Amino acid sequence: MFLIAVGDRVAKIAWFSQPRSDGGRIDWHTKNIAKLSGSMLPKHDPQIEAVCADGLGRVLLLQETPPRVELIDPKALKVVASIDLAVEGRSKIARAWSDPKGSRGEGVVLLPGGHLLVAKEKKPAAFIEFGPPHSKSRGLVRGGALADGERWPIKNGHHRFVALAIWLPDKRLGKTCDDFSDLEIGPDGYLYLLSDKSSTIARIDDLAAGGGTAALLDAWRLGDLDGKPEGLTFTAQGRAIIGLDTRKPRRNLVLLEPAVAQLRARGQA
Repeated sequence: MFLIAVGDRVAKIAWFSQPRSDGGRIDWHTKNIAKLSGSMLPKHDPQIEAVCADGLGRVLLLQETPPRVELIDPKALKVVASIDLAVEGRSKIARAWSDPKGSRGEGVVLLPGGHLLVAKEKKPAAFIEFGPPHSKSRGLVRGGALADGERWPIKNGHHRFVALAIWLPDKRLGKTCDDFSDLEIGPDGYLYLLSDKSSTIARIDDLAAGGGTAALLDAWRLGDLDGKPEGLTFTAQGRAIIGLDTRKPRRNLVLLEPAVAQLRARGQA
């Protein structure tokens, strides 16, 4: 299992293989992605806000401004696909998405069928499913994200995805999480949300196809951290790893306990 990190100041990614024990050695690897063939990311201030990977090791980068993603192949040193993300219409979400100074994507999860689930940060915070125009929303149920080891299906080249469904937080989720800062699928198959302003990890209920309301199942306060919590992933045992936005790029990963996304035995909720 690999942990992949990305910053929004320079166009670089970093990764390491998670050690089997908490005291294991970490060996970081880095790559300059601004030099990849076909990339449209600027060298400085690329506004990359989130990262995830498919089963082939291809890495998806979410750019907030402009709102788009790039699927890159780090081994082949090239961009596989670039995708513009559009929210059509004149709704509050659509107006905020098209506003150059508005808040857009902060977290992303790969869905089957070549779709994406994106967390819009604030004003208003929302979950948005993106896919090719005229395709149908899939939603996301527990265990319904792209499976481990599976290829995310998309053709090479440039694409335009549109919002297929939007979920706004219910009252309880809205009070628990003031903003949406990152998304991750836990080893237990649930969708998890990180909130920077609320310093909270939230477990999210199933998102019904077609959009609607996103409901909170459980939440954990992070307590005092020496930095802004802006990245979320999990160990295979379900312990959360938080990436901190700090002034200096050091001591900015925090391993938390107890395990919140632990895979339960069959028959347990």
